[in-house]
Amino acid sequence: MYGRPEQADRGEALRRTVERLRAEHRRTRPAEPAGPPPLVPEVHLDPDLARPPDLDLHHLLDALPQAAVLAEPVLDGAGGVRDLAAVIVNEAAVRNPYHPGQVHRDAPEGRGVSLREAYPGLWTAAFADTVAEVLGTGYAARAVPVRWLHTMSDGSTRARHERVTVHRLGRRLLLVWPDDRTEEIARAAQRIARVGWAEWSLPDGRLDISPGLAVLLGLAPGTDTVPAGRALRRVTETARPALYRDLERLLATGEDIDVLTELYGVGRPRRVRLVAEALREEGGPVEGLRAVLQDVTELWESRRRLREQQEETERQARRADTEHHVVQRLQDALQPHFALLTGLGVSTAVAYRPAEGGVGGDWFKVRQLPDGQVLLAVGDARGHGLDAVALMSTLRHALAGLAFTGALVESLGGWLNKIACDEGDEATATAVVARYYPARRLLRWICAGHPPPVLLRAGRVAPMRTETGPPLGVLPDVVYRAVETRVRPGDTVLLYTDGLIERRDQDIDVRLEALCEAVRTHAVTDCATGPDLQELVDEVVHEMSGPLSEDDATLLAFRFDS
Repeated sequence: MYGRPEQADRGEALRRTVERLRAEHRRTRPAEPAGPPPLVPEVHLDPDLARPPDLDLHHLLDALPQAAVLAEPVLDGAGGVRDLAAVIVNEAAVRNPYHPGQVHRDAPEGRGVSLREAYPGLWTAAFADTVAEVLGTGYAARAVPVRWLHTMSDGSTRARHERVTVHRLGRRLLLVWPDDRTEEIARAAQRIARVGWAEWSLPDGRLDISPGLAVLLGLAPGTDTVPAGRALRRVTETARPALYRDLERLLATGEDIDVLTELYGVGRPRRVRLVAEALREEGGPVEGLRAVLQDVTELWESRRRLREQQEETERQARRADTEHHVVQRLQDALQPHFALLTGLGVSTAVAYRPAEGGVGGDWFKVRQLPDGQVLLAVGDARGHGLDAVALMSTLRHALAGLAFTGALVESLGGWLNKIACDEGDEATATAVVARYYPARRLLRWICAGHPPPVLLRAGRVAPMRTETGPPLGVLPDVVYRAVETRVRPGDTVLLYTDGLIERRDQDIDVRLEALCEAVRTHAVTDCATGPDLQELVDEVVHEMSGPLSEDDATLLAFRFDS
């Protein structure tokens, strides 16, 4: 419903503009002479000159740019046409390398040369019927499809497909070939490029269209003229007001237009680019317009899809940036930056390296417990983003609360496993959970699918013996076994996540040995108290980090001072 009044107004405005221009054209047209036309004096010709000789006809045919052959019918005993004999061959045919040599050799006289022999394959039943019809009716047969065999210079034979126009000249026939197949090439170009042209004559309202435009409009392929109103009705209702407005401007001002419109054709409506210019004499009124139309539906659709993909990519990038910012803020809020213990003879240091383009689920926990013991833990929740941070936060805070019960690390590991299992199938994590008993200098710890801790003792570095159980959240009923390690003054234990040592192009054992070597290199003792612990973890993380890290990495070190 909406838009119809505007459409009617635009159509009425265009109609009034067309009528005004037609009236103006009638006013400016030269007046017809009054009375009967003046008599043309007759010229009396010599009877011998009334009929020009064949030589003059030969000169006339030479003026044609197309190849032409004047032929005389050869009749059989029943009066039917059985062949055509070449009488005159024009220069265009002589110059054409595809026409038979024997016809060229006998030109211009060419008498008695059989076209059936000169053009093998030309004489078919359909061509014979066409010749008989032209001779009988006198009406020309245009663009008759023919096929004949041409002998190449190397002796091979190739078929030529052409269209020939056949005219009757008295008792003879004139065969005219197209000029270098221009018409067929033009048709093919319109079909391939999906383009067509039109010329609108305002005085008579006729719209001449090309075969390509006939296809765009869904008309019969042979349609070459349609009423302008019929063609305009092929414009869709939604596109019609804008096109009427542009056409009205072109007819009123003579300015060229270049617009995108929509036409009903074959199948769904087609997007069409229309470029048009006004037709007018110098200083005279607009007499019509000439337009070229191209079907740009596929191009328009591909651009639309590309634009939608770009917009979706931008939306996803904004969402990713927002999520990354939120995750970083959550991780900063949930993950402590310092782990300080007082009065227990234990010093700690931690270093964290985020992954490129994402935030993972690395976490650690260092807590002095009410019974004088120390909770030490490092873990890695599966995945990246909000889900990993949420699981990391759940496990870390659950461990902090459970540790206050005084339970053994075996029980802490089992409870964390049940919590992870309750979070869903994708909620898995690895962890090392340890309790340090200062009075006994005893470190008890369990490993849930996590890389083993590394012990730095008296300048020697090696992975610690471990009892590795399955990751948290994989099996609901798991019993973890603890490992007990007696520590000495000056010992340093390093807990880390797999992002520090895993690389796709290297074996995990090689990377673990590289970690031990890095710790050994940077733990050179410069004084009685040993190297600064924070400098040690920072330097080790810097050395072990690659230029593009796919996973984040955490290194937690604690040294037993006394």
